[in-house]
Amino acid sequence: MFRPAGFYSDSENDSDFDYDFCYNNSEAKKDTTRTEYSPPVMVESNDDLLYKAVTEGNLEEVKRVLELDPYLLTCCLRQGWPLLLLACNEAQFDIVKYLLEVRRLDVNQANGLSTALMATCSSKCNPESVLRVAELLLDFGAVINCKDAYGMTPLMFAIVNDHPDVVRLIIDQTSLEATDNEGLTALFHAVNNRRVEMVQMLLKAGAMVDNVNRRGYTPKQEAEFRGYNEIADMFPSEKDCFEIPYKYLGYGHYRDIMQGQTENDLPGYHQEIGLLLYGMYSDQHLTLFAKEDFDLLRFLTLTDDELKELGFKLPFERKKILFGLMKFHRQAWSKRSLKKYPQGHRYDSYDILEMLGNHLKQMTVLHASLIHVAQMIPSAELKSKFAPELDSCHRKVDQLQQTMAAFGEEIRRIHSLTAPEPVLYVNQNRCQSGRVCWFTRVLKLSLLSAVVSLVVYKRLKA
Repeated sequence: MFRPAGFYSDSENDSDFDYDFCYNNSEAKKDTTRTEYSPPVMVESNDDLLYKAVTEGNLEEVKRVLELDPYLLTCCLRQGWPLLLLACNEAQFDIVKYLLEVRRLDVNQANGLSTALMATCSSKCNPESVLRVAELLLDFGAVINCKDAYGMTPLMFAIVNDHPDVVRLIIDQTSLEATDNEGLTALFHAVNNRRVEMVQMLLKAGAMVDNVNRRGYTPKQEAEFRGYNEIADMFPSEKDCFEIPYKYLGYGHYRDIMQGQTENDLPGYHQEIGLLLYGMYSDQHLTLFAKEDFDLLRFLTLTDDELKELGFKLPFERKKILFGLMKFHRQAWSKRSLKKYPQGHRYDSYDILEMLGNHLKQMTVLHASLIHVAQMIPSAELKSKFAPELDSCHRKVDQLQQTMAAFGEEIRRIHSLTAPEPVLYVNQNRCQSGRVCWFTRVLKLSLLSAVVSLVVYKRLKA
């Protein structure tokens, strides 16, 4: 008898059942008893326990978890926030105070440029709790004038999230003209979010009302566009807009680079002020300097008192400009700053004029740097510390003056041998002499007319 493939048995039993394609019933039977399902036990990690303790304000649990896992004190939790920023965003005063006083965490630690003060100002919690945490952070030295990756400042976060008490707390210590990555100031954020009380506070603090956003709207025009009439009525009436003179925007006249008729009539190099302010991230203040007609020499020798008189109320804004000026004056002067032409170049009068203008500009910069050093260091200390250098400088200046005097005499001698002044050359003396000649001619003609009229009158009368 043939067995099915794959089956083998040593017994000689030829039972059809044993060698069929079916299995034995006893082997195919399974236990069909239904057992009750029990889900796996989920064990919370220390990360989750700490997050839950912070959101619930459980300080004792926070202490216990930190004792078990001190690494969680400074690392980012599973939700993406460091412990301090999470506690600030949840406005948990006791936990924040514990982390700052006992655990000695840095109040200005940042997470992606976001600070604890920013997390507090962006909180959705009770405004009173948010204010308490903000005051605590400021007491520990939290930096107010800072920006996150989107250019948002703590003041902007407090405005967007409707925390007027926090705005009132920091408005006198922050920059009102700081802009985010969209070019919006704090006043624009207050208008866009319809924060009537905060708009009033910003206007009272002196926020600029003539800034424009990317659509070309001022804050008042933005309020009118959105239909916020109660906010638009708070702005002052439209006034004449000050237009920055072109001399602050570019070179447009030869007098911008060359000296005038007198020694004191020097070029102002006004267009360089805007470039320097741009490097200091303060180009929005160019209008203030243009209104006072600042030139480059006066700008490079600014002091803190002069900035106060100009209207810079915030120490942060003044220090930013003064620090930029200090960095400028600390740069070592190089001969490569002078205008040079390659060998074999055929000079013309314009090339010489350009070289002289460049030399004059560099002398103005050096003059400003010397004044800045004299302002920073007392004169007695300066003389005692740099006596050899000053003596050498005086000798070289005297030699240079003698050389320039001899050069001037030679130029005048050459001019005396050449043809007279060109007919079209007009200087200050010729202008004055022209006015005198014109007045003399008018006077002579008037007298002659009077005499002729008198003679004719007498003859007609006779």
